[in-house]
Amino acid sequence: MLLPIKHLHSRKSAASALMLALALVFATPTIAKSPVSVETVSLAPLKSSLLIHGTLYGKQDVTLTSGVGGLLTFVAEPGSSVSKGDILARIDTLPLELEQARQQEMLNRAQINLQFHKQELMRLTQLAKTSSAAASQVDRVKQQHDLAQSDIQLAKIELRLIADKIERSTLKAPFSGAISERFSHSGQDVNRADKLVRLIDIHNLEARLYVPVKYLSSLAKGLTLPIAPSNSDISNRVDATITAIIPATDPRSQSFEVRATLPKQNEQHWAAGQLVDVSLPLSSGKPELLVNRDALILRKQGVHVVRINKDNKAEQIPVEVGKGQGKYVAIKALGENRLEVGDSVAVRGAERLSTGQEVEVHLSSNAS
Repeated sequence: MLLPIKHLHSRKSAASALMLALALVFATPTIAKSPVSVETVSLAPLKSSLLIHGTLYGKQDVTLTSGVGGLLTFVAEPGSSVSKGDILARIDTLPLELEQARQQEMLNRAQINLQFHKQELMRLTQLAKTSSAAASQVDRVKQQHDLAQSDIQLAKIELRLIADKIERSTLKAPFSGAISERFSHSGQDVNRADKLVRLIDIHNLEARLYVPVKYLSSLAKGLTLPIAPSNSDISNRVDATITAIIPATDPRSQSFEVRATLPKQNEQHWAAGQLVDVSLPLSSGKPELLVNRDALILRKQGVHVVRINKDNKAEQIPVEVGKGQGKYVAIKALGENRLEVGDSVAVRGAERLSTGQEVEVHLSSNAS
C-alpha cells in the first residue's frame, strides 16, 4: 500500500533530525591552538657600536724650516714623492764657506802664537832657575801661553759651528713621503726658522678622532677599530689599531682624542686629510637579559613579551626595554613578574595571545 507523499516527507525530516541530534551528542569539541615561534632569553653583556667621524694624518707630518739664513737656490715642487735622505731645498753656502776659510786662518794664527809663547815660556823658565829672569815675567808669558791655547779651542769650536751651518744649508727629507706645500721659492732670501716645505708621511697614516668622554673606559690601546672612507661601501673597510689615547678633555665638546694606525696596504688608496667613518665597539660591562626584538609587543599601556611556560600556555610579562645590539635588546621584567635565562618567549604569532591561552610551539629558525 502506498503512503501519501506528505507522510514520506515527514519521515525523512524526522530521520534527519535524529541523525543531527546524535552527532551533537557524540561529537568531541576541539579548540585550535595558536601556532607560535619561540626563542630563549639569554644573559650576556650588551655590546654595541658608536659611529665616529675622524680624519687621516701622516704619523710624521712635519713643516720643515730653514736651518740657516741665506739665498735659496732650490726648493722641491709640491706633489713630489721623496725618499728618506732626498734633498728638499738648498741654500747658497758661499758666505759660509768664506767664513769657514777666515776662521781656519784664525786657527792657524792662534797655533803660531801658541808656539811662540811656548818657546818663550821654556826660555824664561830656564833663566828663572839662575835668577836671570823675574818671576813676574815668567808668569806674564805663561798667561799669554794659556790664552793662546784657549784661542785655538775657540777657533775649533767656531769651525764646527760653521760646518754645522753648511750641513744644514742642504735640507734633506727625514722620512719618505710627499711634498704637500711649498712656502718659499728659489731666489728668495730666507732667515733661520722660515718655513720652506711641508712633508707628509703617506706611508704611515693614522686616524684621529674625538670621542665623548663617557666612553673613555670602553677603549684601550691595541683595540681594533673598523675604518672606512666616509660615504663609501663596506668593502673599502680596513681594521686600524689604537696606538694612543689622550685623556685630556676639551671643556666645550667634552671629548678626548684617540689615534689609530692604519695597516700598510698597496691596494687601498688613502690620503692625508681624508674623512673616515670609525666604528667604536662599546660594552655595557655587566650581563643583561637579552631577547630578540621581534618578541616585543608594543601597546598603549606599555611593552610586554609573551612567555610560553612548560604547559605551552602564554603569559604576558610587562618589560622595560633597554639598549639594543643588532637584533637583540636588553629587557627588565616589571612588577612582580620575573624572566630568567632559558625562558621561552614568542617571537612570531604572539600579537593576539592572552594569558593562559594554549599554543602550539615551533622553534624559531633564528634560535641558536
